[in-house]
Amino acid sequence: MWRRPRKFLGLLPLAASLLLSGAAFSAEVKIGYLGLQDDPRYHPDLVYTRIEIAPGGNPIDGATMGVAEMKVVSDAVDQQVVLDHQEATDAASLVAKLDEMVKAGEQFVILDLPAELVDQVAGQTREWPVTLLNATAPEDYLRQRCYPNLLHTAASDRMLSDAMVQLLRTRNWTKVLMLVGAEPRDKAMAAAFRASAERQRFNIVDEREFTLATDPANREKNNSLLITGNADYDVVFVADHQGEFSRYLPYDTQLPRLVVGSTGLVASEWQWSWDRDGSTQVTSRFETLTDGRRMTGQDWSSWIAAKAIVTAYAKARSGEYQKTADYIRGNRLKIDGAKGVQLNFRPWDGQMRFPIVLATHNAVIAEAPLEGFLHQTNVLDTLGTDEPEHKCQ
Repeated sequence: MWRRPRKFLGLLPLAASLLLSGAAFSAEVKIGYLGLQDDPRYHPDLVYTRIEIAPGGNPIDGATMGVAEMKVVSDAVDQQVVLDHQEATDAASLVAKLDEMVKAGEQFVILDLPAELVDQVAGQTREWPVTLLNATAPEDYLRQRCYPNLLHTAASDRMLSDAMVQLLRTRNWTKVLMLVGAEPRDKAMAAAFRASAERQRFNIVDEREFTLATDPANREKNNSLLITGNADYDVVFVADHQGEFSRYLPYDTQLPRLVVGSTGLVASEWQWSWDRDGSTQVTSRFETLTDGRRMTGQDWSSWIAAKAIVTAYAKARSGEYQKTADYIRGNRLKIDGAKGVQLNFRPWDGQMRFPIVLATHNAVIAEAPLEGFLHQTNVLDTLGTDEPEHKCQ
């Protein structure tokens, strides 16, 4: 028996309201998507045994799906939405490419760039008539730059660590042994977890640096049993963005303890096994679009960025850039991210508010904010840097 496809059901009330209010203008809307040419983040990361420790896959697929899903909404206001995917090789060429995109009428551009390039591009274009949406860089310092043209749909490191710490607090696992790699990215992840642990008054019993070096002089830093010995802890937090050390850590600690962070239990924007709030339909549509690739957190954040832009254009009902830019930043913006709550952006740091999933490789264990963690205005603001903590750099 034929049934109405489920993928657009959540959009029908929005489309109906737009039809009743009447379309304000008819136009082609071009949404930009600016990425790094041959981005190493999306190469499948294989160790010498051909074991994949980080999957490949470019999150442009998420933005493509977001635009396609919102066609019923853009059609309701007689808008033709086009996604313009551009790439460049360095900061100077990215700014030059963005200049071309803005001159071509692109007022909102999704940035799929490493943090240092997001920082440079946003800083050099802060006075331009364009809103940039950072979809893939989690570094907290980007949220502290206070660039007036920059929003974030990628979860910040602090959001991810706050979610993890909430779960540990509910289990009363508050004595933590931290293992941290030598890379700057590892140290940034560790700093975020440290701040979250301090918020919940955890006891970090020790912080130890690991290495992949295998020489005898480093045996206490590269051996899982040795580096986790001589301490009493409830849980091991590991900050290892490359994943090569951490993949050997579960079941190989001196004490029989949970491993979280870069392996074991991991915090993310999305996990393909999540099965609530319409998430299974989102995952299925993505796998159909990509011939079976599973949706990651970066795919989700690119998808939600595209949905936010199309919604703002449709609801602002104006051809003026500033009116649409004000709408996407305002309280009237309500986005369905298949998470059970309506999403919008924080005014102080431009970060999108949304729940975080805590998952193993094939199951979601919890979704934060967890019950019992309260906030005076919005419980989603228990994840990430809250307004009283926020400082511009």
